[in-house]
Amino acid sequence: MRKTRWLGTLAVIAVLNGCASAVTVPEAHRETKPAVRALEGFTVELSPQAKEQLPANVKFDVGALNKAMDRTFAARGLVAADGDYRLKIVVTDIRVRSTFSAVMWGFMAGDDHVNGDGILSRKGDDSQVHEFKITTSYALGGFAGGQDAARMDWMYQEFAKKVADYLAEKRDAKG
Repeated sequence: MRKTRWLGTLAVIAVLNGCASAVTVPEAHRETKPAVRALEGFTVELSPQAKEQLPANVKFDVGALNKAMDRTFAARGLVAADGDYRLKIVVTDIRVRSTFSAVMWGFMAGDDHVNGDGILSRKGDDSQVHEFKITTSYALGGFAGGQDAARMDWMYQEFAKKVADYLAEKRDAKG
């Protein structure tokens, strides 16, 4: 009975810690509240640290992240030719577990994650007006949670969704 209760508790903790994502605003940018009508465009780049991490994380594909963001932004109407801002996403930290580790060890092998910074600049003069941080992590395991395509697709989609939600909130804010 005691062993079953312990395993049940461990399973609940694993599920609760399985997937997470958030957008946070650094203290220095909490007062800046740009009214984003639309983006003229966006770019996705890798920081020097993320570039150093690539050889150990070959399953990460910046092009796939860019495509997920493009689809998500298009669906939310966040990019327009007459947009008033440009967005630069800088991926700052990546980690992708091996398939074996994800399947066999699940959350005990750590998490997969993609973290980055969003930098909004005014169209035309490129002056930075706002910054925010995006974090996504995926720690589920087992057969379903360990499939590379499922894990990576979830992270790309969730990263894009969090950025789109944040920008849409800025666009739709009243007053």
